[in-house]
Amino acid sequence: MTIQQGIRLHVDGMYGGYPHSVLRDAVLQGVACPSSEAELRAFGQIASPSPHLRITVMRPTGQGQQGSISARLFSREHFVIGERMSMSPLARSQSPFSVTSDVNLMMARLWDDLAARAGHGSAVIP
Repeated sequence: MTIQQGIRLHVDGMYGGYPHSVLRDAVLQGVACPSSEAELRAFGQIASPSPHLRITVMRPTGQGQQGSISARLFSREHFVIGERMSMSPLARSQSPFSVTSDVNLMMARLWDDLAARAGHGSAVIP
């Protein structure tokens, strides 16, 4: 199954004192697209017009600060689904590019949850 539609991506937040452009590039490397048949089928229900994905990374400056990552998916101006997780110890202690794997994991969970919702017969857009 192939979906001929894109996703509008918005990245915001902060990662210590790094410039936003560095954070944006790190997030772009970690964003995962729906890949399984069920995920693609669920995405197909919201693919037109292009959905909007908002990823927020918050890692305050200072030793011992936890940090978090969240993703929210919107379609037709309605909230569809979201995920939130704390940063891994590695992502909290390194450069912004260490957050790439956390973003990838969070996106995999988001697509899996969306597919599960569609698989249960629930409306994809609540």
